Amino acid sequence: MSSLWYLLDFALALPLLLNGFYAFFAALGVSVLISFSMRGYEGITLSDPEKQKASALGSAFIACLVALITIFICPFVALPAIVVTLFRYFFLYRLVRTTFVIDMFMLVTKEPIQTTKAYDRLKRILDVVFATLMLLILGPVIGIVAFISLFTGGRPIFICQTRIGKNCDKFGMYKFRTFKTEDGKEQITKLGRFLRPLRLDELPQIINIIRGDMSLVGPRPELPSFHKLGMENIENYSLRLLVKPGLTGWAQINYKYTTTLEEYRIKTAFDLYYVKHRSLILDLKCLFKTPFAVFITLLKREG
Repeated sequence: MSSLWYLLDFALALPLLLNGFYAFFAALGVSVLISFSMRGYEGITLSDPEKQKASALGSAFIACLVALITIFICPFVALPAIVVTLFRYFFLYRLVRTTFVIDMFMLVTKEPIQTTKAYDRLKRILDVVFATLMLLILGPVIGIVAFISLFTGGRPIFICQTRIGKNCDKFGMYKFRTFKTEDGKEQITKLGRFLRPLRLDELPQIINIIRGDMSLVGPRPELPSFHKLGMENIENYSLRLLVKPGLTGWAQINYKYTTTLEEYRIKTAFDLYYVKHRSLILDLKCLFKTPFAVFITLLKREG
């Protein structure tokens, strides 16, 4: 049912046919991609007013950003996306009411997990290519953040945490330092309050991806203490170690930060679903839908 709502994007892009097929397809692509990445028509959004607000704010931000970038090339390319965003928030979300329930039976299956050597080799190549591009593109951002961190908080700029990777191998995961110790207590730094909601503190993990410790997409690498908790209390937890941990993943975009063992079981179920169904298509879904998770975090922070 949710896929039918994309007809809204199609309908609102039709007027741009007057400017030619290029303008139409560009506008349609932008509108559909924003709706998809911000999960505008999914049950997880339709059932939760907080997620509706995050989806609308994220959609509006990206659409306006596209409009600024393309203003001299194709000035109306983002207009359908902006109109669709307004329609969703002020009309669709008030007319359509639904519930969203996590289907644990769908997530947890007794079927054996297949090996995918061809996919794993291709994914490694893509990881290196895209991580290198990210490093080149985001290098100035990393440099600016490092300078501000040094100026406001001193050294060390980066920290290296021991995490559990594929096949239970330990590795050092890089992050920007966002905490300081005062009076024997850890406190988040002023820069950390900005970096953590945007997940910019995790940018140094691009190096981990290039080195082969991590992948762009996969279960999050856990601290040894959380790994021990999972191994001792969660059935089939070890299966999440069949793949490299990721910068983003199926659990990260579909579930919240965990605070209880039961929540950790649910999050692990999402990880195991990814391990069983891993593919380039699922990886792309995780990558495109990650901004939605970031906007939810930002909204909760403001709240």
